[in-house]
Amino acid sequence: MTEIRISPTQIKLWNECKEKHRLSYLLNRESVKPSIHYQFGKAIHKMAENYWNGKDYMQAFHAALMVAQELDPRKLDVKTQAKWTELQESIAPITTIYYGYHGTANQNKPLLNESLVEWEWGTHAGIKIICNGIIDRFDHLGTLIDTKTASAVGANWKADLKKRLLREPQMGFYFRYLIESKKIKITTSCQYEVIVKSYRGSDPKIEIIDVTEEVCEFQQIFYQQMDWTIREIAEFYAKLQDAHPWPMSNTACVNMWGECEFLPVCSGKTDVDDTKLYQIKQPREEVEA
Repeated sequence: MTEIRISPTQIKLWNECKEKHRLSYLLNRESVKPSIHYQFGKAIHKMAENYWNGKDYMQAFHAALMVAQELDPRKLDVKTQAKWTELQESIAPITTIYYGYHGTANQNKPLLNESLVEWEWGTHAGIKIICNGIIDRFDHLGTLIDTKTASAVGANWKADLKKRLLREPQMGFYFRYLIESKKIKITTSCQYEVIVKSYRGSDPKIEIIDVTEEVCEFQQIFYQQMDWTIREIAEFYAKLQDAHPWPMSNTACVNMWGECEFLPVCSGKTDVDDTKLYQIKQPREEVEA
């Protein structure tokens, strides 16, 4: 029996654009040009992981810096190189703020810390589905925490960010894992730990967005919508692998980070086999900036 693994990122991408999902996960392609936002998010998650593992400031900072230095800046254009330099320079002050906010001594290590989790969803269209992903943190008090980075741009940035995050599948997906694995407690709460990057000279800071009420109230609907998506993905993988392109969404071609990397393919300007633009996808952790 064919088996596929489905993560929150895959669900999010499927709902945004099925053709991008096909190119990314079925054909296993990605842009040759690296994503500075993904790499920065990965570095900050590494810093936080080290903190919650009881490492000191310098250990956490160097671990984050090593992750950042995995990116080859020669593959970036001049404008993006400048932005990447700025992001790298913010790692030290963010680490300082993080250790200052949580305290230098960590006495209560979380139950889950950047932990790979998975559970068997079931079978559909002859395909066995395993749900998997990485939980940022689930602490000893029963709080599910997802770490994000953001910029405080605009007067209502925090409210706008909360609305956007509540429309993404990560929190509901991992909340479901806790229920399925029977790790959940009655006191469980759900929080986004938002690391706010410096902006126009401001210092970085940490903001907590509590979404416990919203997640609990919406969870049954989320189950239904998640199951619909999983069944849809399985149907396409079982019956439509040779049919392409899959349904495309013209609203996903441009987002807050710029144009979709596959826009030249979808607009007919090039092919996904163009090695100057695309490569076989490298293994990536489930990190959302």
